[in-house]
Formats: sequence, C-alpha cells, structure tokens
Amino acid sequence: THSRPAVMSSLWLVKVPRHLAESWQQQPSGHSLGVVEPGVKDAMGRDTYTLRTSAAPGGAGPSSGEAGGDVEYKLTLGAPTGGMYSFAPGGPDAPAGEMVLEGRVTAKGDVSAAGLSAGYKQLVRSRQEAASVRAEVEAVDVDHLNQPLKKASEIHRQKQGIRDGKRERAEQKQKAAKAQKKLSREELRDLVFEKFELQPHWHKADLASETGQRPTDLAPVLDELCEREKFGPHKMEYKLKPQYGGGAR
Repeated sequence: THSRPAVMSSLWLVKVPRHLAESWQQQPSGHSLGVVEPGVKDAMGRDTYTLRTSAAPGGAGPSSGEAGGDVEYKLTLGAPTGGMYSFAPGGPDAPAGEMVLEGRVTAKGDVSAAGLSAGYKQLVRSRQEAASVRAEVEAVDVDHLNQPLKKASEIHRQKQGIRDGKRERAEQKQKAAKAQKKLSREELRDLVFEKFELQPHWHKADLASETGQRPTDLAPVLDELCEREKFGPHKMEYKLKPQYGGGAR
C-alpha cells in the first residue's frame, strides 16, 4: 500500500558519478552539497546546468581544502520516458510495508565532468613538474674512428672512452630512475585526467612515455577511470569512462 501527499512534488532523477555520490553520502545532514546554475540548451534540446560542489570527489578533483576551489560538473536534463514516480518507506508510525509517494519525476539526466578549475590545473602541473626527472643524453662524435691514418693505440683509447661513456650514462640513467619520485594513486589519477584533457584517446605505452611513468603503475588507474575501444580507428586505445566525461569522439 502507499499514501499520496496532498501536493505532488516535482523531482529530478539524476545519475551522478560513483565517487561523487559516495562523497555526498558522507556529508552530514543539512549540509549544502553544491550550487546549480542554469546554462543553455544542448544540441538535443536538453537543458544544461553547471553544478559547483566543494565535496571532495575521491581523486577526480581537488577537495574543498585543496587548491581552494569548488569542482565544476555538467548537469544535463531532459524529459523522462513515460510517467515516473518516486516512493519511499513510510515513517516510524506508518504500517509495515507502507510506501509514501514522494513526487513525480519531471526531469531525468546525468552529471558528468565539466573540466578542472584553473587552480587545480596549476596544482596538477606543479606535481607533474616535480615528479619529472629526465636523464641527460650526451652525444659522442665517433667519426674520427673511421680515419685510416689514426694510430692503433689512439683508436683503442677512443673506443675505450666510448665504452666508459656508455657505462657511465647507463649508471646515470639507473640512478635517475631510482631518484624519480613514485607518484601516489591520487597523483596518478590527477596526471591521467590532465593528459585526457589534451586528447580523448591514448595507448597505454604512449601515455607511459608522455607521463614518464611505468605502464604497470598506470594500469590500475586506467582500469578504474577508463575503458578500451573495441572497434573503429581507436581500437585498443583508452578513453575516459562516461561518468568521468568520456564518450564517443
């Protein structure tokens, strides 16, 4: 059974990213979750809004205390397909099994990433610069080794010098790799979001080369935030999941 209120409420049915829903569920009762500002209609005639929230979105953006700003999301709403209503369990004094009609769903849509704030982008760039350690490559001119008039002893010394130089550069490269800062899971997520703002599709190997991170370190973050194209020109490449702003491009 269910009871019907005297005045029917108009409700929005909105799908939000999991990390944002979990963050909102942790907020105390009565706490403001964010501000919704109206925008313009999209190409399909749906209403769009900008959602600004200071609730920490679990690594997809800064917390309310980091980078000092809210995170912006895009809220898109359209008409629901058919009649949709919202029910909830009755209060403590209601008979067992009774449901209360909360209202009618007048709009249905979803929330997706709208981009990171300028302050947060600067934070990601500073983290990236601090973590980037590049080994320098020294060019060695060996053209003179082909000159037939060189004495054998001089050629031997030159070859020995080349071998010593290669060994020294290999040791420097190993030291640089060990000295490179290992990014935390949150920093890796920030880095992946930053790179997917530059282009929508990435091969794992290309992303590893671009970020200077090992593919094995990137793999769990890519599995969490991305999905792989199975068909088309970007087959086997990664793109962001729809809840993080990804889609067909």
